Amino acid sequence: MALKRLGPCYPFSAVVGQERMKLALLINAVDPGVGGVLIKGERGTGKSTVVRALAELLPEIEVSAGCRFSCDPADPRRLCEDCARALEEKGMLEVERRKVRLIELPLNATEDRLAGTIDLEAALREGRRDFQPGLLALANRAVLYIDEVNLLDDHLVDMLLDAAASGVNVVEREGVSFAHPSSFIMIGTMNPEEGELRPQLEDRFGLCVEVRGEFDGGLRAEIIRRRRAWDSDPVGFAETWKREEEEVRRRIEEARRALPLTEIPEAMIELITCIAVEFEVSGHRADLAMLHASLACAALEGKAAVEPEHVRMAAELALAHRLRKGPFDREMKDLGRLSHIMEKKLASSPVTAFAPQSEGSDGTLHSAAGSWGKVGEGEGGHAVPITREPAPVAAAQAENPAAKPDGIPSPVLEPSSAGRVPRNGSGRRSPSLTESRTGRSVGSRIPRTESEEDLRDIAFDATIRAAAGRVRGEDGGLQIRKEDIRTRIRKRKVGNLIIFVLDASASMGAAARMQAAKEAVMLLLRDAYQKRDRVGLIAFKDDRATLVLSPTSSVQLAGIYLKELSTGGATPLSHGLALSMQVFRREMQRDPETLPLMVLITDGFGNVAMRSDDPLGESLELARQIRESGIRGLVLDTGREGLPLTNSRHQPTPARRIAEALGAGYQRLLQPRGEAIASCVASAAS
Repeated sequence: MALKRLGPCYPFSAVVGQERMKLALLINAVDPGVGGVLIKGERGTGKSTVVRALAELLPEIEVSAGCRFSCDPADPRRLCEDCARALEEKGMLEVERRKVRLIELPLNATEDRLAGTIDLEAALREGRRDFQPGLLALANRAVLYIDEVNLLDDHLVDMLLDAAASGVNVVEREGVSFAHPSSFIMIGTMNPEEGELRPQLEDRFGLCVEVRGEFDGGLRAEIIRRRRAWDSDPVGFAETWKREEEEVRRRIEEARRALPLTEIPEAMIELITCIAVEFEVSGHRADLAMLHASLACAALEGKAAVEPEHVRMAAELALAHRLRKGPFDREMKDLGRLSHIMEKKLASSPVTAFAPQSEGSDGTLHSAAGSWGKVGEGEGGHAVPITREPAPVAAAQAENPAAKPDGIPSPVLEPSSAGRVPRNGSGRRSPSLTESRTGRSVGSRIPRTESEEDLRDIAFDATIRAAAGRVRGEDGGLQIRKEDIRTRIRKRKVGNLIIFVLDASASMGAAARMQAAKEAVMLLLRDAYQKRDRVGLIAFKDDRATLVLSPTSSVQLAGIYLKELSTGGATPLSHGLALSMQVFRREMQRDPETLPLMVLITDGFGNVAMRSDDPLGESLELARQIRESGIRGLVLDTGREGLPLTNSRHQPTPARRIAEALGAGYQRLLQPRGEAIASCVASAAS
């Protein structure tokens, strides 16, 4: 939706520090071809404030008068159907000027709201199937802002990717077939603590910047002073910063006019490609983002041509989220090598030697291209120092470990009704019916009797079809009766709550089985990361069970804890089962929509009981209670080959007996391998 404010917006130039973030936004304001910016940062660092403040600085553009899609009258190749028809009939389009819009995509937006849907009023009054534009229509030639972009539902991400790739939104639904231009600048903000971003969408952002809170006492004090002044008198505060805002707006407009005239020497193009090759960047989006960003930097500085320092700044912003291969790769290609790569390349190029940055006495970074501290001046015209932050850590999707290794059968699970229970949560693994309005529409049905909640999600196409068979009213409009109303059936993927219950006793330490189990859990954690599941880890040994990791989506933390896990002592299996049930109950009270899955990795030989002298019997009773709680399970038997598991060859192993009591899948792993275990669990979770 287009942002509408009752009062003034916090001034862009009044934001203390965060110069990299402001520069990245200004670069996109100058040249939308950069491809947007992804802003990562902890809570309370001004991410949303700065983005919304940018809206007040965006320049005016020419649009086709009355066009729902803000078509550019100077670009006949990208006109909507209405504008193309008007141009053909009249030979010209009426033009009007307006500011570039900032369209905000809420996390709870429906598919209809994003892509557009049938015009209900036209359908009911006139029986016409017209298209009602959605947010992707409003975002054409505008800025699309997504706060907490990493929490956006998958089906909405897919629609964004399609539109971003083609610049066109194609709608085929509810009897409507429609296409319209949808070319926009994406600005996303996110807190990495709440989960990483889907790699395909992350790569669509041209630039990325990581922001942190200020640690300079003077800057923090200035933030407090300005915030107090804003809270007490927003209008007066905005008026105080009016001159600085006009200066920034003037710089943007001048840079936009100068951009077509700004040159980029062949040596700078070679420098950009050299940087991309040296850092082994996948694809070519990074090269193009560096090209556009360096030109915009030069235009902002008033330079006639791109200089090495412009390329450096563009590279730091364009490569930050493209250097890491997977969620568990802690070693990121060091951006500190950038200076060495540039110096080496420039030394062999017939251009003026690259001038390294130096820090002035006022703390502002200077270079041959000028002072970046000029972007957003503080009170009295003093430049706020730029903090050279470490390269941000951005995750990309790793190889999917869920492929089934040869010869490893998938576990046979008992039929589960988990997917048929309506759930409103979100995730990326298990499809489930949902009663929320944010899932994908898969059908329609007659609403439940006197259910107000049902009537909030009417399936207009099915309703109209149900009423279409009757004679129309006197005015020719469609008459819809109560019995014609249909509501949507929606389905979405929900996340799993996966808790690994790991036997860490001495019997697991033999034959390197514990090491194999650790490797398997790491693969499972990577898969859980990609599917946005929450993962917990319980280990049991000696006379107790320990919650090593509370359920979380921060799987890198889980990897650290798992690496430090050791073996030894007795096998208190019942303690592990009891603690897992306690954790599941607690987490499911917090989030009833999640799908629980317990993965028990053990040989089944429990020898320490809690309240009885029968460890196995106690474990079986706890397993039955877990089953009755609706918790799915998978048991991976790590018993050694050749070890006499029972007194009779025909009796099941203890681990299998526990699996039967749990109603869980069972897999015997005579020679445990990480990939084999990961395949079993991925199948069970799906």
